[in-house]
Amino acid sequence: MKISNEMTLFNVIIDKEFKDLLLVHIADLRTAHIKLKSVEGIEKPDEAEDEFKEKIKDLRTSLNELFDKLEIHESDFTTLKSTKYEKLDFEAKDLNELISHLLEEINFYSNRVNELEKYIAKAKFALEELINLKISYIFLMQYDLTRESLSNLTQLNFRVYTTFTKNIQYLHTIFDFSELPNITQSQAISNDRTAFFIIYPKDLENILKEKIGFLHAEEVPILKKYLTPEGINFQRINKESDYIRESLDKYETEFKRIRDDNLLKFAAMNEVVNNLEEYNWAKNQFEDLRSKRLQIKFFVPVFEKEEVKQKLGQIFKSNVIIDSLDIGKKGIIDEETTLPEHVSKKELPKERDGYFSEEEKERKEKESAKIRAQTPTMMKHNRLFRPFETLTRMYGTPSYSEIDPTPFLFITFPLLFGIMFGDIGHGLILAISGLVGSHVFKQRGGDIYNFCWIIFWCGLWAIGGGILYGEFFGTEEILGYTLEPVSIPLPFIGSITFNDPLTNVMNIFMLTLFIGILHINLGWILQFINFWKDKKRYKALTESLTKMCFLDGGIFLLILWGFNINSWINPDPVIIIPPILLVLIPGLMLILFKPLGKAIGISYMKHESYGALIGEGSMETFETVLSVPSNVLSYIRLLALLLAHVSLMVAIQAMVRIIPGQALWYVQIIIVVGLIFGNIVVILLEGVLVFLNAIRLHFYEFFFKFYEGLGTEFLPFVLEENYSNMKFQLATSKDFISTEIEKEIETKKSKDEIDKARKFISKEFF
Repeated sequence: MKISNEMTLFNVIIDKEFKDLLLVHIADLRTAHIKLKSVEGIEKPDEAEDEFKEKIKDLRTSLNELFDKLEIHESDFTTLKSTKYEKLDFEAKDLNELISHLLEEINFYSNRVNELEKYIAKAKFALEELINLKISYIFLMQYDLTRESLSNLTQLNFRVYTTFTKNIQYLHTIFDFSELPNITQSQAISNDRTAFFIIYPKDLENILKEKIGFLHAEEVPILKKYLTPEGINFQRINKESDYIRESLDKYETEFKRIRDDNLLKFAAMNEVVNNLEEYNWAKNQFEDLRSKRLQIKFFVPVFEKEEVKQKLGQIFKSNVIIDSLDIGKKGIIDEETTLPEHVSKKELPKERDGYFSEEEKERKEKESAKIRAQTPTMMKHNRLFRPFETLTRMYGTPSYSEIDPTPFLFITFPLLFGIMFGDIGHGLILAISGLVGSHVFKQRGGDIYNFCWIIFWCGLWAIGGGILYGEFFGTEEILGYTLEPVSIPLPFIGSITFNDPLTNVMNIFMLTLFIGILHINLGWILQFINFWKDKKRYKALTESLTKMCFLDGGIFLLILWGFNINSWINPDPVIIIPPILLVLIPGLMLILFKPLGKAIGISYMKHESYGALIGEGSMETFETVLSVPSNVLSYIRLLALLLAHVSLMVAIQAMVRIIPGQALWYVQIIIVVGLIFGNIVVILLEGVLVFLNAIRLHFYEFFFKFYEGLGTEFLPFVLEENYSNMKFQLATSKDFISTEIEKEIETKKSKDEIDKARKFISKEFF
């Protein structure tokens, strides 16, 4: 079974002037994973590169500030994908010009938004002042304040203030009559504010200014435009308030219009800035060569190799050199070079054919292993397996040459879940919930969509577990039909059943151990295959196979002779060899196989000393002796969580039965609600616990045997075009001869024009 696609490594050499064009076309391929520049190729960035990077950074900062003011988030753009729209074109001569255009657009909207924010803040402040003024004037209305009454105060001043209500108790203390003769009146105008006026002699203005600060009071202006001979002109105040409110509404509507009407444009601008950031990263992966040339390396799937060569060849013709290296899972398959017409293959260095020394073979193997370690993995599975990629990625991306465990998770993960969560009713709810969730989150996609499908498959296997245990929402009946026990015939044992887990504990205990042994063996089988593919066949035979013999030998020992140690050491007359050797021989072989590998010349062991290999083998044997029993016993959690699940349902059923008056209709409603609530609690609580334990068993007991997850995921270099199109007007450089010919043509045209003018003047005026 082909688990992931094999890759081809491209090494493209091109003139510096074609760098931008090459990157654009690599992005158009949408299948090229750019390889990180080697450590040797990393150089100190020049000033132009730093300046370009700063421009992109400033662009991103300005755009984020604009989005913050408009309260725009990237999630707002997702709704645009489901509607029909035209992509916006961003045309420029080069990247610097594109950045300048974007910055102008961002500054235009930022200035407009800043201007509106100032207008809105000013209008809100004016409205608040007017409201406070009106409230204070309502307080003064009871004193018949008019324009004439104020003009009569020739020797006195009249001032109105507002302050916090808690400060008003100090009013008479601060304005002591002996120091400042005055008349004051106050009234609460809100929950925490109080208005007051004070009448005092004009010549004591300085004393008032000194004392008013102690109250933290704000003066309310007495404006003549609001005063008439009849009193306070509230009609004018109301008109001005309405006018300010209308203006404020206009400003806020315009603010909202800028956001909503230009959301597509903002999405396009954000996409272009993202592309520039991605482009800047890709541009830095070029390595400088001699003669003003650059090289860049990228991976593409093998089946895309010829198409990529053809496209790049057609575009760049003789201006590009293309090397391709097919990378197999077990090593380098083939190397090809596409050269310009003016370069001969004879000019390329040739490697010595024929015999390779051991050092050369070892060097080539190391180079091959290094390339495969750097090669990204494309996790490409069918629709059934694809959701389980999320669980695999939680542990890590598989390296290029190791087995991807995703297809195995499709079987083992729901199986373990179903063993722990076996209930037909609960399984149905999970399966239906998974289907509904997959439909709801289909557009969104991603991990949450994958988890919905994982829940669906777990629900189906929970139904299978429920059939095995005879459980339907904690009972043994489905709509009056009693679930019959399911008999499973086994050789040498006979038929066994697993119904009623609380009274059938031993059978289910043996089932969980059997599943654990199979799961652990599967892990070592996959480890065996990984070693074999990596050309470590001796290690596959002496480690993976030996550990399997140790585990399975121990299981046979316990099945046939139980825990009778005397039978292990002293065999029956029929059996000559003591049964304990089923475990001892594999254990001793784990110690001896490592120094034996060095003795027979295994390449990856010959550089180690015998002492180090014996010590390593001893530690590994000791670790295996301790870990194997604990790994197997860890699967007892399958039984523990199953019993917890069943016990919770029994408890809920028991609590429902003790409710008195069950013949009454309202009691029946209470019972139904209680059962529904109880089942929901069990599904949520047990579902989370079972899911987490299924993950734990896979990560620690299964993956640990064969899977490292240290690979790099295949991420093609792509400049997104969901909302925008970047178009560059590439200037073509002219050669010297073309330039001289154009100059000569222009000179001739100018001479002809002068002759025509001379003839016209002579004819008309002479």
